[in-house]
Amino acid sequence: MENLVDFFAIAEKLECEYRLTRMSDGAQQSVASHSWNMTVMAIVLRPYLTHPVNMERVMKMCALHDLPEAITHDVPLHEQTSDVRAKKHAQESVAVSQITNLLHNDDICNVLDEYEERKSREARLVKAIDVLDTAVQHLCAADLKYVSEYDNNFYWKLFFSDKMATGFDFEPVLRGVFDEIRRRVSMRMKNELGIDSSIFMGK
Repeated sequence: MENLVDFFAIAEKLECEYRLTRMSDGAQQSVASHSWNMTVMAIVLRPYLTHPVNMERVMKMCALHDLPEAITHDVPLHEQTSDVRAKKHAQESVAVSQITNLLHNDDICNVLDEYEERKSREARLVKAIDVLDTAVQHLCAADLKYVSEYDNNFYWKLFFSDKMATGFDFEPVLRGVFDEIRRRVSMRMKNELGIDSSIFMGK
Protein backbone atom coordinates (compact mmCIF):
# COMPACT_ATOMS: atom_id res chain seq x y z
CA MET A 1 0.00 0.00 0.00
CA GLU A 2 2.83 2.42 0.80
CA ASN A 3 4.33 2.04 -2.67
CA LEU A 4 0.98 2.62 -4.36
CA VAL A 5 0.42 5.81 -2.39
CA ASP A 6 3.98 6.94 -3.17
CA PHE A 7 3.29 6.39 -6.88
CA PHE A 8 0.00 8.29 -6.77
CA ALA A 9 1.85 11.19 -5.13
CA ILE A 10 4.39 11.18 -7.97
CA ALA A 11 1.70 11.02 -10.67
CA GLU A 12 -0.13 13.97 -9.07
CA LYS A 13 2.83 16.18 -9.94
CA LEU A 14 1.84 16.03 -13.61
CA GLU A 15 -1.06 18.27 -12.64
CA CYS A 16 1.47 20.83 -11.40
CA GLU A 17 3.89 20.50 -14.34
CA TYR A 18 3.18 23.06 -17.06
CA ARG A 19 3.87 23.08 -20.79
CA LEU A 20 4.60 26.06 -23.00
CA THR A 21 1.21 25.81 -24.72
CA ARG A 22 -1.61 28.08 -23.61
CA MET A 23 -5.25 27.25 -23.00
CA SER A 24 -8.41 29.05 -24.04
CA ASP A 25 -8.46 30.86 -20.69
CA GLY A 26 -4.87 32.09 -21.15
CA ALA A 27 -3.38 29.69 -18.57
CA GLN A 28 -0.53 27.35 -19.39
CA GLN A 29 -1.52 23.78 -20.14
CA SER A 30 -0.57 21.18 -17.53
CA VAL A 31 1.01 17.92 -18.59
CA ALA A 32 -1.91 16.08 -17.00
CA SER A 33 -4.38 18.12 -19.06
CA HIS A 34 -2.39 17.32 -22.20
CA SER A 35 -2.52 13.58 -21.43
CA TRP A 36 -6.27 13.76 -20.74
CA ASN A 37 -6.91 15.61 -24.02
CA MET A 38 -4.97 12.93 -25.88
CA THR A 39 -7.02 10.15 -24.31
CA VAL A 40 -10.27 11.85 -25.34
CA MET A 41 -8.94 12.37 -28.88
CA ALA A 42 -8.01 8.70 -29.16
CA ILE A 43 -11.51 7.61 -28.11
CA VAL A 44 -13.21 9.96 -30.59
CA LEU A 45 -10.86 9.21 -33.50
CA ARG A 46 -11.04 5.42 -33.20
CA PRO A 47 -14.12 4.88 -35.44
CA TYR A 48 -12.44 6.86 -38.24
CA LEU A 49 -9.17 4.92 -38.30
CA THR A 50 -8.50 2.84 -41.40
CA HIS A 51 -6.42 0.27 -39.51
CA PRO A 52 -7.41 -1.46 -36.24
CA VAL A 53 -5.46 -0.69 -33.08
CA ASN A 54 -5.34 -2.09 -29.57
CA MET A 55 -7.34 0.67 -27.92
CA GLU A 56 -6.40 -0.36 -24.38
CA ARG A 57 -2.74 0.00 -25.36
CA VAL A 58 -3.38 3.37 -26.99
CA MET A 59 -5.16 4.74 -23.93
CA LYS A 60 -2.40 3.51 -21.63
CA MET A 61 0.18 5.27 -23.77
CA CYS A 62 -1.86 8.48 -23.85
CA ALA A 63 -2.18 8.48 -20.08
CA LEU A 64 1.38 7.42 -19.27
CA HIS A 65 3.62 8.73 -22.09
CA ASP A 66 4.73 11.83 -20.12
CA LEU A 67 4.75 10.19 -16.70
CA PRO A 68 8.56 10.55 -16.29
CA GLU A 69 8.08 14.34 -16.42
CA ALA A 70 6.51 14.11 -12.97
CA ILE A 71 10.12 13.64 -11.86
CA THR A 72 12.23 15.18 -14.64
CA HIS A 73 9.97 18.14 -15.64
CA ASP A 74 8.96 19.23 -19.13
CA VAL A 75 11.52 20.82 -21.46
CA PRO A 76 10.10 23.14 -24.18
CA LEU A 77 10.90 21.98 -27.69
CA HIS A 78 12.81 25.12 -28.65
CA GLU A 79 15.26 24.44 -25.81
CA GLN A 80 15.94 20.86 -26.84
CA THR A 81 19.41 20.94 -28.37
CA SER A 82 21.07 17.59 -29.03
CA ASP A 83 22.86 17.81 -25.66
CA VAL A 84 19.66 18.74 -23.83
CA ARG A 85 17.78 15.86 -25.50
CA ALA A 86 20.48 13.39 -24.52
CA LYS A 87 20.38 14.60 -20.92
CA LYS A 88 16.57 14.54 -20.94
CA HIS A 89 16.54 10.96 -22.23
CA ALA A 90 19.00 9.82 -19.56
CA GLN A 91 17.01 11.50 -16.79
CA GLU A 92 13.74 10.01 -18.03
CA SER A 93 15.29 6.52 -18.12
CA VAL A 94 16.23 6.91 -14.47
CA ALA A 95 12.72 8.18 -13.68
CA VAL A 96 11.11 5.19 -15.42
CA SER A 97 13.30 2.82 -13.40
CA GLN A 98 12.35 4.66 -10.21
CA ILE A 99 8.65 4.33 -10.99
CA THR A 100 8.90 0.72 -12.15
CA ASN A 101 10.85 -0.32 -9.08
CA LEU A 102 8.28 1.37 -6.89
CA LEU A 103 5.35 -0.48 -8.46
CA HIS A 104 7.01 -3.70 -9.61
CA ASN A 105 4.87 -3.27 -12.73
CA ASP A 106 6.73 -4.07 -15.94
CA ASP A 107 3.71 -3.15 -18.07
CA ILE A 108 4.22 0.57 -17.39
CA CYS A 109 7.85 0.31 -18.42
CA ASN A 110 6.88 -1.64 -21.55
CA VAL A 111 4.25 0.95 -22.50
CA LEU A 112 6.74 3.79 -22.14
CA ASP A 113 9.38 1.90 -24.13
CA GLU A 114 6.86 1.15 -26.88
CA TYR A 115 5.94 4.81 -27.12
CA GLU A 116 9.59 5.92 -27.37
CA GLU A 117 10.45 3.32 -30.01
CA ARG A 118 7.52 4.32 -32.30
CA LYS A 119 7.51 0.89 -33.96
CA SER A 120 3.94 -0.22 -33.28
CA ARG A 121 0.92 1.31 -34.99
CA GLU A 122 -0.40 2.19 -31.53
CA ALA A 123 2.75 4.15 -30.68
CA ARG A 124 2.69 6.00 -34.00
CA LEU A 125 -0.94 6.91 -33.42
CA VAL A 126 -0.28 8.18 -29.91
CA LYS A 127 2.68 10.29 -31.10
CA ALA A 128 0.49 11.81 -33.82
CA ILE A 129 -2.20 12.59 -31.26
CA ASP A 130 0.48 14.08 -29.00
CA VAL A 131 1.33 16.57 -31.75
CA LEU A 132 -2.33 17.04 -32.64
CA ASP A 133 -3.12 18.21 -29.11
CA THR A 134 -0.48 20.94 -29.42
CA ALA A 135 -2.03 21.93 -32.75
CA VAL A 136 -5.44 22.20 -31.09
CA GLN A 137 -3.96 24.51 -28.46
CA HIS A 138 -2.69 26.79 -31.24
CA LEU A 139 -6.31 27.00 -32.34
CA CYS A 140 -7.84 27.41 -28.88
CA ALA A 141 -5.30 29.65 -27.10
CA ALA A 142 -6.80 32.93 -25.95
CA ASP A 143 -3.87 34.84 -27.44
CA LEU A 144 -1.52 33.53 -30.15
CA LYS A 145 1.18 36.17 -29.71
CA TYR A 146 3.19 34.01 -27.32
CA VAL A 147 3.85 31.44 -30.07
CA SER A 148 5.86 34.02 -32.04
CA GLU A 149 8.13 34.90 -29.12
CA TYR A 150 10.56 31.98 -29.41
CA ASP A 151 13.65 31.77 -31.61
CA ASN A 152 12.51 33.72 -34.67
CA ASN A 153 9.12 32.03 -35.04
CA PHE A 154 10.49 28.54 -34.30
CA TYR A 155 7.04 27.14 -33.53
CA TRP A 156 5.28 28.62 -36.56
CA LYS A 157 8.02 27.29 -38.86
CA LEU A 158 7.60 23.86 -37.30
CA PHE A 159 3.79 23.94 -37.29
CA PHE A 160 3.54 24.82 -40.99
CA SER A 161 6.39 22.60 -42.14
CA ASP A 162 6.00 19.69 -44.56
CA LYS A 163 7.65 17.46 -41.97
CA MET A 164 4.95 18.25 -39.43
CA ALA A 165 2.11 17.61 -41.89
CA THR A 166 3.45 14.36 -43.33
CA GLY A 167 3.64 12.90 -39.82
CA PHE A 168 -0.15 12.44 -40.04
CA ASP A 169 -0.31 10.85 -43.49
CA PHE A 170 -0.49 7.24 -42.26
CA GLU A 171 -4.11 7.81 -41.20
CA PRO A 172 -6.31 10.00 -43.45
CA VAL A 173 -8.47 11.24 -40.57
CA LEU A 174 -5.40 12.52 -38.71
CA ARG A 175 -4.16 14.45 -41.75
CA GLY A 176 -7.65 15.78 -42.41
CA VAL A 177 -8.08 17.04 -38.84
CA PHE A 178 -4.59 18.56 -38.81
CA ASP A 179 -5.15 20.35 -42.14
CA GLU A 180 -8.44 21.80 -40.84
CA ILE A 181 -6.73 23.01 -37.66
CA ARG A 182 -3.96 24.66 -39.69
CA ARG A 183 -6.54 26.35 -41.91
CA ARG A 184 -8.29 27.85 -38.89
CA VAL A 185 -5.01 28.82 -37.20
CA SER A 186 -3.95 30.54 -40.43
CA MET A 187 -7.12 32.61 -40.34
CA ARG A 188 -6.48 33.56 -36.71
CA MET A 189 -2.90 34.55 -37.46
CA LYS A 190 -4.02 36.82 -40.30
CA ASN A 191 -6.94 38.39 -38.43
CA GLU A 192 -5.33 38.76 -34.99
CA LEU A 193 -1.61 39.08 -35.69
CA GLY A 194 -1.47 40.31 -39.27
CA ILE A 195 0.77 37.33 -40.17
CA ASP A 196 0.44 35.52 -43.51
CA SER A 197 1.07 31.87 -42.66
CA SER A 198 2.19 31.11 -46.24
CA ILE A 199 5.63 32.52 -45.38
CA PHE A 200 6.16 29.49 -43.15
CA MET A 201 4.71 26.85 -45.47
CA GLY A 202 6.98 23.98 -46.44
CA LYS A 203 9.96 25.21 -44.40
